[in-house]
Amino acid sequence: MAQADHNPSNDEAIQRIVQSVRLARQPIVDADLNTVGYELLYRAADADQVARIGNSNQATASTVLNALSEIGLDSLVGGKQAFINVPGKLLHSDVLEGIVAPSVVLEILETVECNEQTAESLRRLKRAGYRIALDDFPPEAIDRPCVAESHYVKFDTLAEGTDRIVAAVPAAHRAGLKVIAEKVEEWDVYDRLRDAGVDFFQGHFVSRPEMVTRPTVRASKANLMGLLILLQDDEAEFGEIVERINTDLALSYRLLRLVNSAAIGLRRQVDSVEEAVRLLGLKAVRSLVYLSALTGVDGKPPALIHNTMIRARFAELLAAQSRLANPPTAFLVGLFSNLDAFYNQPLAQLIEELPLTDDIAKALLEGQGSLGELLEYVRFYEKGQWLEGDGETAVSSLNEVAPNCYLDAVRWDEALRASLGGP
Repeated sequence: MAQADHNPSNDEAIQRIVQSVRLARQPIVDADLNTVGYELLYRAADADQVARIGNSNQATASTVLNALSEIGLDSLVGGKQAFINVPGKLLHSDVLEGIVAPSVVLEILETVECNEQTAESLRRLKRAGYRIALDDFPPEAIDRPCVAESHYVKFDTLAEGTDRIVAAVPAAHRAGLKVIAEKVEEWDVYDRLRDAGVDFFQGHFVSRPEMVTRPTVRASKANLMGLLILLQDDEAEFGEIVERINTDLALSYRLLRLVNSAAIGLRRQVDSVEEAVRLLGLKAVRSLVYLSALTGVDGKPPALIHNTMIRARFAELLAAQSRLANPPTAFLVGLFSNLDAFYNQPLAQLIEELPLTDDIAKALLEGQGSLGELLEYVRFYEKGQWLEGDGETAVSSLNEVAPNCYLDAVRWDEALRASLGGP
Protein backbone atom coordinates (compact mmCIF):
# COMPACT_ATOMS: atom_id res chain seq x y z
CA MET A 1 0.00 0.00 0.00
CA ALA A 2 1.15 3.53 -0.66
CA GLN A 3 1.99 5.62 2.35
CA ALA A 4 -0.12 8.57 3.51
CA ASP A 5 -1.33 10.85 0.74
CA HIS A 6 0.45 14.21 0.47
CA ASN A 7 -1.51 17.14 -0.85
CA PRO A 8 0.55 20.22 -1.78
CA SER A 9 -2.18 22.39 -0.29
CA ASN A 10 -1.34 20.91 3.09
CA ASP A 11 2.30 22.07 2.96
CA GLU A 12 1.66 25.33 4.80
CA ALA A 13 -0.38 23.58 7.48
CA ILE A 14 2.33 20.96 7.94
CA GLN A 15 5.00 23.62 8.34
CA ARG A 16 2.93 25.31 11.07
CA ILE A 17 2.68 22.19 13.20
CA VAL A 18 5.91 20.32 12.50
CA GLN A 19 8.57 21.60 14.85
CA SER A 20 11.69 20.12 16.35
CA VAL A 21 12.34 18.87 19.85
CA ARG A 22 15.90 19.62 20.92
CA LEU A 23 18.22 18.41 23.60
CA ALA A 24 21.92 18.72 24.16
CA ARG A 25 23.84 15.93 25.83
CA GLN A 26 27.27 16.01 27.43
CA PRO A 27 29.09 12.84 28.47
CA ILE A 28 30.08 12.04 32.04
CA VAL A 29 33.16 9.82 32.21
CA ASP A 30 34.94 7.81 34.88
CA ALA A 31 38.58 8.12 35.87
CA ASP A 32 39.59 6.00 32.86
CA LEU A 33 37.52 8.22 30.51
CA ASN A 34 34.85 5.57 29.92
CA THR A 35 31.41 7.13 29.41
CA VAL A 36 29.04 6.24 32.26
CA GLY A 37 26.20 8.62 31.42
CA TYR A 38 25.12 11.88 29.87
CA GLU A 39 23.70 15.07 31.28
CA LEU A 40 20.68 16.00 29.17
CA LEU A 41 20.47 19.75 28.72
CA TYR A 42 17.45 21.82 27.74
CA ARG A 43 17.73 23.69 24.44
CA ALA A 44 15.06 26.00 23.04
CA ALA A 45 16.54 26.45 19.57
CA ASP A 46 19.05 24.77 17.27
CA ALA A 47 21.51 27.64 17.62
CA ASP A 48 21.51 27.54 21.43
CA GLN A 49 24.93 26.64 22.76
CA VAL A 50 23.66 27.31 26.27
CA ALA A 51 20.16 26.89 27.62
CA ARG A 52 17.77 29.82 27.31
CA ILE A 53 15.64 29.05 30.33
CA GLY A 54 12.86 31.43 31.25
CA ASN A 55 11.10 28.85 33.41
CA SER A 56 13.03 26.02 35.08
CA ASN A 57 9.90 23.85 35.44
CA GLN A 58 9.21 24.16 31.72
CA ALA A 59 12.83 23.32 30.93
CA THR A 60 12.74 20.16 33.04
CA ALA A 61 9.34 19.13 31.66
CA SER A 62 10.61 19.58 28.12
CA THR A 63 13.78 17.61 28.80
CA VAL A 64 11.99 14.69 30.48
CA LEU A 65 9.27 14.57 27.84
CA ASN A 66 11.68 14.76 24.92
CA ALA A 67 14.02 12.18 26.43
CA LEU A 68 11.35 9.60 27.27
CA SER A 69 8.61 10.00 24.68
CA GLU A 70 10.02 11.94 21.72
CA ILE A 71 13.69 11.15 21.04
CA GLY A 72 13.89 8.17 23.41
CA LEU A 73 16.47 7.34 26.06
CA ASP A 74 17.66 4.41 23.95
CA SER A 75 18.89 6.82 21.28
CA LEU A 76 20.16 9.44 23.72
CA VAL A 77 22.13 7.41 26.25
CA GLY A 78 22.18 3.85 24.94
CA GLY A 79 21.59 2.10 28.25
CA LYS A 80 23.78 4.46 30.29
CA GLN A 81 22.53 6.92 32.90
CA ALA A 82 20.71 10.11 31.97
CA PHE A 83 21.22 13.09 34.32
CA ILE A 84 18.36 15.63 34.23
CA ASN A 85 18.07 18.88 36.22
CA VAL A 86 15.06 19.20 38.54
CA PRO A 87 13.85 22.45 40.19
CA GLY A 88 12.08 22.62 43.53
CA LYS A 89 8.48 22.75 42.26
CA LEU A 90 8.73 19.48 40.35
CA LEU A 91 10.84 17.89 43.07
CA HIS A 92 8.17 18.43 45.71
CA SER A 93 5.28 17.39 43.45
CA ASP A 94 4.37 13.81 42.51
CA VAL A 95 4.62 14.35 38.75
CA LEU A 96 7.93 12.59 38.19
CA GLU A 97 6.84 9.52 40.15
CA GLY A 98 4.35 8.67 37.41
CA ILE A 99 6.97 7.97 34.74
CA VAL A 100 9.93 6.54 36.63
CA ALA A 101 12.88 5.46 34.50
CA PRO A 102 15.55 3.66 36.58
CA SER A 103 18.33 4.91 34.29
CA VAL A 104 17.43 8.56 35.02
CA VAL A 105 19.40 10.45 37.66
CA LEU A 106 17.59 13.51 38.97
CA GLU A 107 19.98 16.44 39.47
CA ILE A 108 18.63 18.61 42.27
CA LEU A 109 19.41 22.22 41.42
CA GLU A 110 21.48 24.39 43.74
CA THR A 111 18.46 26.69 44.17
CA VAL A 112 16.69 23.95 46.16
CA GLU A 113 17.33 24.25 49.89
CA CYS A 114 18.92 21.09 51.29
CA ASN A 115 16.55 20.76 54.26
CA GLU A 116 14.28 18.09 55.78
CA GLN A 117 11.47 18.79 53.29
CA THR A 118 13.88 18.19 50.42
CA ALA A 119 15.22 15.08 52.13
CA GLU A 120 11.67 13.67 52.38
CA SER A 121 11.01 14.39 48.70
CA LEU A 122 14.26 12.64 47.78
CA ARG A 123 13.31 9.60 49.86
CA ARG A 124 10.01 9.42 47.99
CA LEU A 125 11.70 9.62 44.59
CA LYS A 126 14.30 7.01 45.61
CA ARG A 127 11.52 4.63 46.65
CA ALA A 128 9.93 5.21 43.24
CA GLY A 129 13.17 4.09 41.55
CA TYR A 130 15.18 7.21 40.73
CA ARG A 131 18.79 7.94 41.59
CA ILE A 132 19.68 11.38 42.97
CA ALA A 133 22.52 13.83 42.35
CA LEU A 134 23.09 17.15 44.14
CA ASP A 135 24.04 19.68 41.48
CA ASP A 136 26.52 22.55 42.03
CA PHE A 137 26.68 21.57 45.69
CA PRO A 138 28.80 23.67 48.07
CA PRO A 139 31.68 21.47 49.32
CA GLU A 140 31.29 22.64 52.92
CA ALA A 141 27.63 21.50 53.10
CA ILE A 142 28.13 17.72 53.15
CA ASP A 143 26.42 17.45 56.54
CA ARG A 144 23.05 18.81 55.35
CA PRO A 145 19.89 16.61 55.58
CA CYS A 146 19.41 15.86 51.88
CA VAL A 147 22.93 14.42 51.47
CA ALA A 148 22.04 11.08 53.08
CA GLU A 149 19.29 10.57 50.50
CA SER A 150 21.57 11.15 47.49
CA HIS A 151 23.88 9.02 45.37
CA TYR A 152 26.07 11.65 43.69
CA VAL A 153 27.35 15.12 44.43
CA LYS A 154 28.45 17.45 41.61
CA PHE A 155 31.06 20.10 42.31
CA ASP A 156 31.49 23.00 39.89
CA THR A 157 35.21 23.18 39.16
CA LEU A 158 35.12 26.72 37.80
CA ALA A 159 33.03 28.11 40.65
CA GLU A 160 34.64 26.27 43.57
CA GLY A 161 38.24 25.88 42.40
CA THR A 162 40.30 22.71 42.36
CA ASP A 163 41.64 23.05 45.90
CA ARG A 164 38.23 23.20 47.57
CA ILE A 165 37.01 20.16 45.63
CA VAL A 166 40.14 18.15 46.49
CA ALA A 167 39.59 18.96 50.17
CA ALA A 168 35.89 17.94 50.01
CA VAL A 169 36.33 14.52 48.36
CA PRO A 170 37.07 12.51 51.57
CA ALA A 171 34.00 13.90 53.37
CA ALA A 172 31.79 13.18 50.35
CA HIS A 173 33.02 9.59 50.20
CA ARG A 174 32.44 9.12 53.93
CA ALA A 175 28.85 10.30 53.35
CA GLY A 176 28.43 7.56 50.75
CA LEU A 177 28.44 9.89 47.73
CA LYS A 178 30.15 9.47 44.40
CA VAL A 179 31.83 12.72 43.37
CA ILE A 180 31.34 14.25 39.92
CA ALA A 181 33.54 17.19 38.96
CA GLU A 182 31.79 19.28 36.31
CA LYS A 183 33.04 22.07 34.06
CA VAL A 184 36.46 20.49 33.87
CA GLU A 185 38.12 22.44 31.07
CA GLU A 186 41.79 21.45 31.21
CA TRP A 187 43.61 18.13 31.29
CA ASP A 188 45.87 19.15 34.17
CA VAL A 189 42.75 19.87 36.28
CA TYR A 190 41.39 16.42 35.39
CA ASP A 191 44.71 14.81 36.37
CA ARG A 192 44.76 16.48 39.77
CA LEU A 193 41.11 15.71 40.56
CA ARG A 194 41.51 12.11 39.46
CA ASP A 195 44.52 11.70 41.74
CA ALA A 196 42.45 13.19 44.59
CA GLY A 197 39.81 10.45 44.20
CA VAL A 198 37.10 12.19 42.18
CA ASP A 199 34.95 9.43 40.67
CA PHE A 200 33.49 11.01 37.53
CA PHE A 201 34.18 13.99 35.27
CA GLN A 202 32.22 16.26 32.95
CA GLY A 203 33.47 19.15 30.88
CA HIS A 204 34.94 20.50 27.69
CA PHE A 205 38.19 18.63 28.22
CA VAL A 206 36.27 15.56 27.02
CA SER A 207 33.41 16.95 24.95
CA ARG A 208 31.22 19.98 24.47
CA PRO A 209 27.44 19.44 24.60
CA GLU A 210 26.14 17.78 21.43
CA MET A 211 22.76 18.80 19.98
CA VAL A 212 20.15 16.12 19.25
CA THR A 213 16.98 17.05 17.31
CA ARG A 214 13.86 15.27 16.13
CA PRO A 215 10.71 16.49 14.33
CA THR A 216 7.58 16.60 16.48
CA VAL A 217 3.97 17.69 16.54
CA ARG A 218 2.77 19.79 19.45
CA ALA A 219 -0.35 18.87 21.35
CA SER A 220 -3.54 20.90 21.64
CA LYS A 221 -3.46 23.29 24.60
CA ALA A 222 -7.21 23.24 25.13
CA ASN A 223 -7.33 19.45 25.06
CA LEU A 224 -4.46 19.14 27.52
CA MET A 225 -6.03 21.60 29.94
CA GLY A 226 -9.34 19.76 29.79
CA LEU A 227 -7.61 16.42 30.24
CA LEU A 228 -5.68 17.69 33.24
CA ILE A 229 -8.92 18.76 34.89
CA LEU A 230 -10.49 15.41 34.06
CA LEU A 231 -7.54 13.46 35.49
CA GLN A 232 -7.90 15.28 38.80
CA ASP A 233 -11.46 13.95 39.16
CA ASP A 234 -11.49 10.61 40.98
CA GLU A 235 -14.96 9.97 39.57
CA ALA A 236 -13.91 10.47 35.94
CA GLU A 237 -14.85 7.66 33.58
CA PHE A 238 -11.92 5.68 32.16
CA GLY A 239 -13.51 5.74 28.71
CA GLU A 240 -13.77 9.52 28.77
CA ILE A 241 -10.06 9.83 29.55
CA VAL A 242 -9.18 7.49 26.69
CA GLU A 243 -11.46 9.43 24.33
CA ARG A 244 -9.70 12.68 25.22
CA ILE A 245 -6.30 11.17 24.48
CA ASN A 246 -7.58 9.65 21.24
CA THR A 247 -8.47 13.11 19.96
CA ASP A 248 -4.88 14.37 20.21
CA LEU A 249 -2.49 12.75 17.76
CA ALA A 250 0.64 14.15 19.43
CA LEU A 251 -0.38 12.92 22.87
CA SER A 252 -1.37 9.48 21.52
CA TYR A 253 2.00 9.17 19.83
CA ARG A 254 3.88 10.16 22.99
CA LEU A 255 1.86 7.69 25.02
CA LEU A 256 2.78 4.77 22.77
CA ARG A 257 6.41 5.86 22.63
CA LEU A 258 6.41 5.81 26.42
CA VAL A 259 5.01 2.28 26.48
CA ASN A 260 7.78 1.21 24.11
CA SER A 261 10.59 2.92 26.05
CA ALA A 262 13.25 0.59 27.39
CA ALA A 263 13.68 3.09 30.21
CA ILE A 264 10.15 2.38 31.46
CA GLY A 265 10.57 -1.36 31.07
CA LEU A 266 7.21 -2.39 29.59
CA ARG A 267 8.08 -3.25 25.97
CA ARG A 268 4.59 -4.57 25.25
CA GLN A 269 2.71 -4.55 21.97
CA VAL A 270 -0.65 -2.80 22.08
CA ASP A 271 -3.53 -2.41 19.66
CA SER A 272 -5.22 0.71 21.03
CA VAL A 273 -4.68 3.81 23.12
CA GLU A 274 -7.00 2.27 25.70
CA GLU A 275 -4.62 -0.68 26.19
CA ALA A 276 -1.64 1.68 26.44
CA VAL A 277 -3.41 3.68 29.16
CA ARG A 278 -4.19 0.49 31.09
CA LEU A 279 -0.57 -0.66 30.87
CA LEU A 280 0.91 2.65 32.02
CA GLY A 281 -1.76 3.49 34.57
CA LEU A 282 -3.50 6.80 35.12
CA LYS A 283 -0.70 8.12 37.32
CA ALA A 284 1.77 7.87 34.43
CA VAL A 285 -0.77 9.35 32.03
CA ARG A 286 -1.37 12.28 34.38
CA SER A 287 2.38 12.92 34.53
CA LEU A 288 2.69 12.76 30.74
CA VAL A 289 -0.17 15.22 30.28
CA TYR A 290 1.21 17.59 32.92
CA LEU A 291 4.67 17.60 31.34
CA SER A 292 3.13 18.12 27.89
CA ALA A 293 1.19 21.09 29.20
CA LEU A 294 4.30 22.62 30.74
CA THR A 295 6.35 22.41 27.55
CA GLY A 296 4.14 24.81 25.61
CA VAL A 297 1.50 23.81 23.09
CA ASP A 298 -0.44 24.99 20.08
CA GLY A 299 -3.88 26.36 20.92
CA LYS A 300 -5.42 25.90 17.44
CA PRO A 301 -4.77 22.57 15.69
CA PRO A 302 -4.58 23.05 11.89
CA ALA A 303 -6.74 21.48 9.20
CA LEU A 304 -4.42 18.53 8.70
CA ILE A 305 -5.05 17.34 12.23
CA HIS A 306 -8.82 17.63 11.77
CA ASN A 307 -8.67 15.63 8.53
CA THR A 308 -6.78 12.92 10.41
CA MET A 309 -9.30 13.01 13.24
CA ILE A 310 -12.14 12.48 10.76
CA ARG A 311 -10.26 9.60 9.16
CA ALA A 312 -9.69 7.91 12.52
CA ARG A 313 -13.32 8.33 13.61
CA PHE A 314 -14.59 7.20 10.21
CA ALA A 315 -12.48 4.02 10.44
CA GLU A 316 -13.72 3.39 13.97
CA LEU A 317 -17.39 3.79 12.99
CA LEU A 318 -16.98 1.58 9.91
CA ALA A 319 -15.36 -1.12 12.03
CA ALA A 320 -18.21 -0.98 14.53
CA GLN A 321 -20.92 -1.14 11.86
CA SER A 322 -19.29 -3.82 9.72
CA ARG A 323 -17.59 -5.81 12.49
CA LEU A 324 -14.53 -6.10 10.27
CA ALA A 325 -12.17 -5.02 13.05
CA ASN A 326 -11.99 -3.90 16.66
CA PRO A 327 -13.24 -0.27 16.64
CA PRO A 328 -10.54 1.18 18.99
CA THR A 329 -7.87 -0.54 16.90
CA ALA A 330 -9.38 0.85 13.70
CA PHE A 331 -9.32 4.33 15.26
CA LEU A 332 -5.61 3.94 16.04
CA VAL A 333 -4.86 2.78 12.49
CA GLY A 334 -6.66 5.80 11.07
CA LEU A 335 -4.98 8.14 13.54
CA PHE A 336 -1.45 6.93 12.79
CA SER A 337 -1.89 6.52 9.03
CA ASN A 338 -0.73 10.13 8.54
CA LEU A 339 2.22 10.07 10.96
CA ASP A 340 4.77 10.49 8.18
CA ALA A 341 3.08 13.70 7.04
CA PHE A 342 3.18 15.11 10.56
CA TYR A 343 6.71 14.11 11.51
CA ASN A 344 8.42 14.35 8.09
CA GLN A 345 9.93 10.89 8.53
CA PRO A 346 9.29 7.59 6.75
CA LEU A 347 6.23 5.85 8.13
CA ALA A 348 8.13 2.57 8.50
CA GLN A 349 10.68 4.24 10.77
CA LEU A 350 7.99 5.77 12.96
CA ILE A 351 6.02 2.53 13.22
CA GLU A 352 9.16 0.64 14.22
CA GLU A 353 9.51 2.91 17.26
CA LEU A 354 5.98 2.19 18.51
CA PRO A 355 4.78 -0.91 20.40
CA LEU A 356 2.10 -1.74 17.81
CA THR A 357 0.85 -5.25 17.12
CA ASP A 358 1.89 -6.95 13.89
CA ASP A 359 -1.66 -6.60 12.54
CA ILE A 360 -1.56 -2.83 12.93
CA ALA A 361 1.94 -2.48 11.53
CA LYS A 362 1.08 -4.58 8.46
CA ALA A 363 -2.12 -2.63 7.93
CA LEU A 364 -0.28 0.69 8.01
CA LEU A 365 2.76 -0.31 5.99
CA GLU A 366 1.48 -3.02 3.62
CA GLY A 367 -2.30 -2.72 3.62
CA GLN A 368 -2.63 -6.31 4.83
CA GLY A 369 -5.43 -7.91 6.81
CA SER A 370 -8.89 -6.62 7.60
CA LEU A 371 -7.44 -3.43 9.11
CA GLY A 372 -5.47 -2.80 5.92
CA GLU A 373 -8.57 -3.33 3.79
CA LEU A 374 -10.52 -0.96 6.02
CA LEU A 375 -7.83 1.74 5.77
CA GLU A 376 -7.67 1.36 1.99
CA TYR A 377 -11.44 1.77 1.79
CA VAL A 378 -11.28 4.91 3.95
CA ARG A 379 -8.60 6.46 1.74
CA PHE A 380 -10.56 5.78 -1.45
CA TYR A 381 -13.73 7.17 0.11
CA GLU A 382 -11.93 10.38 1.13
CA LYS A 383 -11.02 10.90 -2.54
CA GLY A 384 -14.59 10.37 -3.65
CA GLN A 385 -13.74 7.06 -5.33
CA TRP A 386 -16.51 4.52 -4.78
CA LEU A 387 -15.43 0.88 -4.56
CA GLU A 388 -17.75 -1.68 -6.13
CA GLY A 389 -18.67 -4.87 -4.27
CA ASP A 390 -20.43 -8.00 -5.50
CA GLY A 391 -22.95 -8.17 -2.68
CA GLU A 392 -21.03 -10.71 -0.63
CA THR A 393 -17.74 -8.91 0.07
CA ALA A 394 -16.63 -6.65 2.88
CA VAL A 395 -16.71 -3.72 0.46
CA SER A 396 -20.42 -4.21 -0.05
CA SER A 397 -21.12 -4.08 3.67
CA LEU A 398 -18.96 -0.98 4.00
CA ASN A 399 -20.75 0.75 1.12
CA GLU A 400 -24.05 0.37 2.93
CA VAL A 401 -22.92 2.17 6.07
CA ALA A 402 -20.14 4.49 4.81
CA PRO A 403 -22.21 7.63 3.98
CA ASN A 404 -23.76 7.88 7.42
CA CYS A 405 -20.52 6.91 9.15
CA TYR A 406 -18.59 9.60 7.32
CA LEU A 407 -21.17 12.28 8.15
CA ASP A 408 -21.11 11.19 11.79
CA ALA A 409 -17.29 11.43 11.76
CA VAL A 410 -17.43 14.97 10.36
CA ARG A 411 -20.00 16.00 12.97
CA TRP A 412 -17.89 14.43 15.70
CA ASP A 413 -14.84 16.44 14.58
CA GLU A 414 -16.89 19.65 14.43
CA ALA A 415 -18.16 19.05 17.96
CA LEU A 416 -14.62 18.31 19.10
CA ARG A 417 -13.33 21.55 17.61
CA ALA A 418 -16.14 23.50 19.23
CA SER A 419 -15.45 21.94 22.64
CA LEU A 420 -11.73 22.82 22.37
CA GLY A 421 -12.40 26.37 21.19
CA GLY A 422 -10.80 25.78 17.80
CA PRO A 423 -11.81 27.06 14.35
